[in-house]
Amino acid sequence: MDIAAKILKYSPDMYCCINRQGYIVKVSDACKNLLGYAPQELEGKVYIDFVAPESRKTSRLEAKKVLQGHQSNGFENIYICKNGNPVSLRWTAQWVEEEQLMFCSARNATALVKARQKANDNYQRYRALFDNNPDVVFLEDLNGKITEVNHAFCNTFALAKEEVIGKVAATFLSPEMAVINQKSFEAALKGNTLRFDLCCQATEKGLITFDVVKFPVVAQGQIQGVQTIAKDITPIVRSFETITKQAQKLNTIFESITDALIMLDKDWKIVLINSTAESILCLNRKANLGKDIREVYPPHKFEHFYSHYTYAMATGKTVHFKAFFQEKSMWMEIKAFPSREGLSIYFNDATEKVKAQQELERLSLVASRTDNGVVITDAAGNTEWINEGFTQLTGYTLPEMQGKKPGALLQGPETNKQTLKLIRKKLKQGIYFNSTLLNYTKAGQKVWISMDITPIRNEDERIVQYVSIQRDITYKKEAEEKQLQMTQDLYRQNRDLQQFTYIVSHNLRAPVANALGLSLYLNKVNKDSPTFDRALTYLHKSITQLDAVLKDINTILSVRESQDVLTSEQVVLKDTFMQACTHLQEVLQSCNAQIEVDIPDKLKFNANHTSLFSIFYNLLSNAIKFRSEKRQLQVHVRVYKKPKGSTVICFRDNGIGFDVVKAGNNVFKLYKKFHHEATSGRGLGLFLVKTHVEVMGGSIDVKSQINKGTEFLIYLP
Repeated sequence: MDIAAKILKYSPDMYCCINRQGYIVKVSDACKNLLGYAPQELEGKVYIDFVAPESRKTSRLEAKKVLQGHQSNGFENIYICKNGNPVSLRWTAQWVEEEQLMFCSARNATALVKARQKANDNYQRYRALFDNNPDVVFLEDLNGKITEVNHAFCNTFALAKEEVIGKVAATFLSPEMAVINQKSFEAALKGNTLRFDLCCQATEKGLITFDVVKFPVVAQGQIQGVQTIAKDITPIVRSFETITKQAQKLNTIFESITDALIMLDKDWKIVLINSTAESILCLNRKANLGKDIREVYPPHKFEHFYSHYTYAMATGKTVHFKAFFQEKSMWMEIKAFPSREGLSIYFNDATEKVKAQQELERLSLVASRTDNGVVITDAAGNTEWINEGFTQLTGYTLPEMQGKKPGALLQGPETNKQTLKLIRKKLKQGIYFNSTLLNYTKAGQKVWISMDITPIRNEDERIVQYVSIQRDITYKKEAEEKQLQMTQDLYRQNRDLQQFTYIVSHNLRAPVANALGLSLYLNKVNKDSPTFDRALTYLHKSITQLDAVLKDINTILSVRESQDVLTSEQVVLKDTFMQACTHLQEVLQSCNAQIEVDIPDKLKFNANHTSLFSIFYNLLSNAIKFRSEKRQLQVHVRVYKKPKGSTVICFRDNGIGFDVVKAGNNVFKLYKKFHHEATSGRGLGLFLVKTHVEVMGGSIDVKSQINKGTEFLIYLP
């Protein structure tokens, strides 16, 4: 066997010859190792039958190029082995015209394909990390030109890749920032990794602060370029700036408050002294910050102070006390507020306040002797002291009143809001004034108080207290109310007297005069004559009219007389209205009336049942009498509550209506009629409605338009 034959036999590469038609003419023994086929199993077969379906199209195209005289180097495809497994082969092929054959060699490319796939996977992962990194990332070559940028870069600077690739970083950086980047770039080329902050302007986000890391990219031991990763730390920077501003603001607040302030941490070390505390205590701020306060003020000398501070620290409760500061010969008012961080101690000079309190205590001995109530409040209106007279007047003791505004305990539902507004106005003006107000005792009883309020000012003319002298004038108010009630009763009786005078002069006088005249006339006329009969008929008519007027007077008097003995009960409004409808059911049906009732089924009202029935009955009667012949009678009754608690009954019909302006004040007067064409009605119904409403302490209004209807609004307390 010659050397060439041995090479073909023992070479791991497979050699074969394929004719123009695609048949395998000859194949080396290596096909056994590569494909599992013996040479004789392949020879005489079409090569494409052994190619995997996904590789057949590219294999034919490659074979076609070789047949056209082109040499194929490094072509890869997939063959199916005898056992059915795929195998990747890398081919070289050349057409030999003299032999009319294509000479090919193939070797197993599986490892190569896997290595290439792994490299590709690694590259894709790198690209994914690079492109999707939330931080701005870009690469620069050795000349400082940008070779690659990620999506965050493009989004941040609103630039497309094409606008940046091949350009230097100065393209998107300000001049001063470009200088910093260039210096760090040059340092990175020397193998250094640098970290620095960089501020630059982004199109949409405004000024951005980046935490930048710049480092060399090394391949095979050589620096190939520089990579930059820039993390947006603008929120952190802004937060830090906000915290700094808040700290400055807090410091300004601490310095501006009028109270002195010292803050301690959990270890009793001084962490803050404001300027007021520094001034009052003559305490050097710089020298004492960070010191244990017990070193500055020894506990054995300030035992009273430390007992409160220790309690606040141990319990977490705020303490408020007054203490005498011996070193400065001054009284201090102190508030200590514990927190997780330590203790905040606010204090101010209370010497004048203590002296005033002591003076007040002396004055209280005098005030305690008077029967009138005396209340002393601070400038904010909080009670500091009351005398025994005030306790007797209201039932409240000093511990119950102290620290509270008197009005919070004494005022009630009937206390006049306008009077309170006027009192607040006078207090703001800081002048002496007198006011009368309805208050309530601790037991809930009403008591009328006359108050003389005097502001107390200090040497700076600033109001520090108010002194109120209070007198019980309930008896006087009750007398005034009785006098007012008597006046109202006299007015009502005078009005009734005018009404009766009207009845006597108009409605009684005419039928009485007619009856007298006819009775005299009858004595002169023959009893058997027709004239006697006519005169007798007229006499009967006059007496009937007289009887009707007397009945009206009796009805009015019975309503008026019932005012003082009227009994109230829980009346179901809807039931009372339906009872009135039942009494008028026949006439309502005859005129085909439509009644719409908007009253809750269980709504009860404390009133007189007879009066409510009469109101509903008379209003329904009027609606029937004065209905329009042109349309179906419609009556709508609705009941609702007003915000202040009164009940409103709304009664509306679509009758012929009347001219309210023309009627004026005569709407509810006795025997007033506004429809002269109407044959029924004496002008008594609306008078009775108004009388019943007033007897129950209410009022009534009317709205009406001609040919559109009438609406009555009844307000009951």
